[in-house]
Amino acid sequence: MRSRYSAYVLGLVDYLIATTLPAQQTALDSESMRAWSLGSTWLGLEVESSELVGAQPEHAFVTFTARWHDGSGEHSHRERSSFVQRDGRWYFLDPTTPLKAGRNDPCPCGGGQKFKKCCSGYLS
Repeated sequence: MRSRYSAYVLGLVDYLIATTLPAQQTALDSESMRAWSLGSTWLGLEVESSELVGAQPEHAFVTFTARWHDGSGEHSHRERSSFVQRDGRWYFLDPTTPLKAGRNDPCPCGGGQKFKKCCSGYLS
């Protein structure tokens, strides 16, 4: 989570896309991400908790609050984000970007399980 926050601070949208689940990357709006990143003054990140779920593939939750200032004032956003580990790397599961997978389809994370047994429960 800290590396993704730092990428927003530095305007590294390519990194943000690369650290999102590959099956979701093409649906991301990189121009909106870039505009928000560069149009904000980032004020801090507080990671409140992290929880590793020992399933295969491994999943994790990170609860955080990010703060920033933009043309309409100061803001904060609290979220519990989901991540999945694949090939030794952690990927953000973006709940705003739908995955095109049915419950019984193979999971788009590539973990070898059905979607309903793998990442489906981490996107709600």
